Amino acid sequence: MAGKKGMKHYPLEFRQEVVDKRMKDGKSLTWVCEWYGLNRSIVKDWCRWQREYGIPKQMTGKVRGRPRVNGSYETLEQKVKRLEMENALLKKFNELLMEEETKQK
Repeated sequence: MAGKKGMKHYPLEFRQEVVDKRMKDGKSLTWVCEWYGLNRSIVKDWCRWQREYGIPKQMTGKVRGRPRVNGSYETLEQKVKRLEMENALLKKFNELLMEEETKQK
């Protein structure tokens, strides 16, 4: 594994055990850190990755490329469809506003 000189690398099973103790068993962050002898930031980072991606950080690798939209990558067809729906919604909203303005006058 790549990393800075002197960095510790933990096996996937160990990371999963730590995250399970914290998230599933409901142990406090302080307890988990003291029990396993880990830094708070490491445990918080592992738990955040588990919550966001549903898998341990070690399995995901580095996040590269364009940022995700709404948590997932969109194809061009999906993006066009979403934008068309937004456009139709905004047109309808604009029509309703115009009707309301004419009624008030």
